[in-house]
Amino acid sequence: MSLEPVYDYFHNYDKQTYQVISCMGNEPSEQDIADFEAQYQIRLPADFREFTMSPLGGMYMEVQEELWPRAKLYDCGPFWSFCRGIIVYGIANGIPDFLDIRAKTKELHDDGFTDYIPFLSIIGNGDEIFCFDKTNQIVLLDHSSTSEAEPVEGTFADCLMQQIAELEERKDRKLRGEDKAK
Repeated sequence: MSLEPVYDYFHNYDKQTYQVISCMGNEPSEQDIADFEAQYQIRLPADFREFTMSPLGGMYMEVQEELWPRAKLYDCGPFWSFCRGIIVYGIANGIPDFLDIRAKTKELHDDGFTDYIPFLSIIGNGDEIFCFDKTNQIVLLDHSSTSEAEPVEGTFADCLMQQIAELEERKDRKLRGEDKAK
């Protein structure tokens, strides 16, 4: 899949519903990416390289708080009701640590998961993270509880669009009140 559906989505997304923050204007250079790849002895997939060098690289996307209030301490609800956004890690200079693929990769490798490069996570799900393995296959790594890596079909662009579709579905469920006890 090319990145055109991703770019089309973000050219037309509902700004009243979603807050999107990215490295816009601070994109990494080809050398920045090459340095990261040399450090971890990998070659990132072409569509991810293109995305991270675009204005969208290093992206944080979440449903506006007015529509999806943030959970408070001791709030209870179905698991999905805490998963209100998406992070795509980037390589931009000056990027905050929580969006920086270098910081997230170091954290994951320090935890012993040296075969993986993290690239996407769901806000509210601290256990699972989407990663590229050493062969650039996408896996969903459960790094907190089971340490299992489940293969995911498709490209980076496919994965991102799937996660956006799932976020849209969760947002719709939240707005319908499906997270409330009956």
